[in-house]
Amino acid sequence: KQDAIRKEIKGKPVQTYLHPERQWVFDPGKKDDPRIFYYKYLDPAQKVMVGPQVYELDPANFRLRKHIAAEKARWEPALGTWIFENGWSRDFTGRQLKFVNFSGQAATFQEINERPDYFLQEVLQDQQMNFQQLAAYIQDLQRSGIETITLQVRFYRKFAVPLFALVMALISVPFAFVAGSRGAMAGVGVSLAIAIAYFSVGTLFEQLGDVSLLPAALAAWSPDVVFAMAGMYFFARMRT
Repeated sequence: KQDAIRKEIKGKPVQTYLHPERQWVFDPGKKDDPRIFYYKYLDPAQKVMVGPQVYELDPANFRLRKHIAAEKARWEPALGTWIFENGWSRDFTGRQLKFVNFSGQAATFQEINERPDYFLQEVLQDQQMNFQQLAAYIQDLQRSGIETITLQVRFYRKFAVPLFALVMALISVPFAFVAGSRGAMAGVGVSLAIAIAYFSVGTLFEQLGDVSLLPAALAAWSPDVVFAMAGMYFFARMRT
């Protein structure tokens, strides 16, 4: 609710977070042409929507005027609009329903000119989902032929990051003996340094995973493994 109010104040599209794996965006329009967008996934790099649906509304009574559905839609900068592929449209404005099927073809609708960055969220999708939602979301995108390596890395990180508390405890024991005689502030400084180092290494491995230089699971778990091995090394070298 707070996110929706904040976006409305900033003049940004209001989005629903009830099901973060499903994107609903309301655009009030600039020419009395409000519409609601739905999509399964938006690739900001490729400027491609997966499973888009557009509901054009009558501003007077918010009745449905047109419904557009497609398998994919890609943004075409030269045209300033989206190219919808393999779908259909229904127009309810006339006396009779007008149905257009463009299955196996492409179609454009000049009134739909919202740029891709209009739909980008301030909050990352993977942060809004629990691991079950994210796993189902990844499977859905894979069935649609979408590259999901970045989301796979985030999925495994949901398990790896909480376990760092145990790794931190393993590392802290030998350093506690070293810093103990130097006062409490030395211990705090060491703890902060370890945490900063962990998240820096984690970011590095995430980026390696995002560009497919490492498998998703390895990219997510490597920081924990590296720091756990370092902790065991220092623990073994402790003087008894």
